[in-house]
Amino acid sequence: MNTNPYLLFRNCHFLAIAAALFICSGIVCNSSLSAESKPNILLIAVDDMGYSDISPFGGEIATPNLDALANQGVKFTNFYAGPSCSATRSMLLTGHDNHVAGLGNMYERLSENQKGKPGYEGSLNERVISVASILKKAQYHTYMAGKWHLGHTPEQDPSKRGFSRSFTLLQGGASHFDDEWMMYASYTPTYREDGVRTRVPKGFYSTEFYTNQIIKYIDEQKDSKPFFAYLAYTAPHDPLHVPDKWLEHGKGDYEKGYNQLRKQRLARMKAMGILPKGADLGPWVKGIPTWKELSHEQKKHEIRRMEIYAAMVNNIDHHVGRVIDYLEKSGKRENTLILFFSDNGANGFEMHMYPGTDEAWVERNSDNRIENWGKRASRIAQGPGWAQASSTPFHLYKHYLAEGGIRSPLIISGPGVAFKGETVHAVSHVMDLAPTFMELAGTSYPKTHEGEKMEQPLGKSLVSFLSKDKPFIYGPNDPLGWEYNDLKAIRMGNYKASWAVKPYGTEKWQVYDLSKDPGESIDISGKDPELTKRLIEAYDNFAQRVGVIPLEAATK
Repeated sequence: MNTNPYLLFRNCHFLAIAAALFICSGIVCNSSLSAESKPNILLIAVDDMGYSDISPFGGEIATPNLDALANQGVKFTNFYAGPSCSATRSMLLTGHDNHVAGLGNMYERLSENQKGKPGYEGSLNERVISVASILKKAQYHTYMAGKWHLGHTPEQDPSKRGFSRSFTLLQGGASHFDDEWMMYASYTPTYREDGVRTRVPKGFYSTEFYTNQIIKYIDEQKDSKPFFAYLAYTAPHDPLHVPDKWLEHGKGDYEKGYNQLRKQRLARMKAMGILPKGADLGPWVKGIPTWKELSHEQKKHEIRRMEIYAAMVNNIDHHVGRVIDYLEKSGKRENTLILFFSDNGANGFEMHMYPGTDEAWVERNSDNRIENWGKRASRIAQGPGWAQASSTPFHLYKHYLAEGGIRSPLIISGPGVAFKGETVHAVSHVMDLAPTFMELAGTSYPKTHEGEKMEQPLGKSLVSFLSKDKPFIYGPNDPLGWEYNDLKAIRMGNYKASWAVKPYGTEKWQVYDLSKDPGESIDISGKDPELTKRLIEAYDNFAQRVGVIPLEAATK
């Protein structure tokens, strides 16, 4: 890593921001920093994409636009999200832990003892203020296109949480085409534009349309004020859909199967410096057949669904390139901070596993002939074997607190970023992004709101790290905690303790040294009982602080 301190002074945008921050206070900065000199922010989130899928992180899927973005900025290898969509999005937009923000559990999965309790509202609650609201008061235009999943009622709409323009899918997923097919049995998709119920247009494909909307909102802007644009793609979340002309894009790349793909990705990731040289693959998930155990027909089906999934990721990259091209041609790119990440790990669940859904419902309501896969009316998922490969080198995937469920690829490029084509291993978290945006905008989270004292976010600003003014974000004794459906995890420095039910854990605390063992293969809890005790105590403090309500309380 280049640590030349003089790189700090190369970026006039950052200097202007830093000088303004010195004299800022309150929710809106009272400095001479004009709205025109603040950076634009383009935040791109993809849905259920694995850590190693894109080429900047060792994937074989062609993502040239993300390669270029990484070469202009920095890749974070130790960036964390939540284990599920809603948890991550609540932390992303507030800087608070999801248990504080109202998504202690996903709305669809709330247990009876959690319903109605503080932090378990199932939507973004009133204890927190969104970064969009804060930036809007700091003279930003605020735009959103894509997946919301933070509340379904009109009062919970993005237009009520600080976004001046928005076109959103309120729920967790849907068909990517204009048929608006429900993803599973328990709900019908709801789309809203600027708070008003609407339908998607004819010819709709989610990734293309949401890209068009963000470009449209930015382009319609008539003044020189900065913008905060949140582009929340629903791809590559199942059902796996891609326009017909993209259906052959992944053809022939997956004939050797998911076990071999893991090995190939691991080798590339070590060669690229994403992983330490001694890193090995995490344990294969129990109950998933290895490639050798599949029949010829099963392999044929598995190959086809990964080809379609890869085409979706390739298509995402194409549309990310369209947004960047627009910013270049409109003269906005130089002053736009661009971030790209995935909301959680790859999804290892099949379509029939969603709430209120079963295999009979999927069969009855889908056209799942293999020749129709990826097209309208098909309902297929990536599946657990490929999800484990997408999570290389980690163990497990979405909905679990193993690294495969919560570690995400993050790329940042633009004003204030002193790194150029570098890879960093500093630990960071999705909660850190909102405080980063606030600091760059010359504002801060309010101490009070409508006469009430406001709890301050747990997240930390990345500004000083991005400028190379500070070598780390979290120190060796700074804990980061997670809880989801009674799964528990805590990370401090290189060490992580986790607790999971069988067969995905031992129902005892296990401890890993992630600097040597990112795949969580070697439990060292018995070798260092003092370390184990410290980590468990740190988790208990975290759970008490954020208000975790265990599922087992329902039976007490």
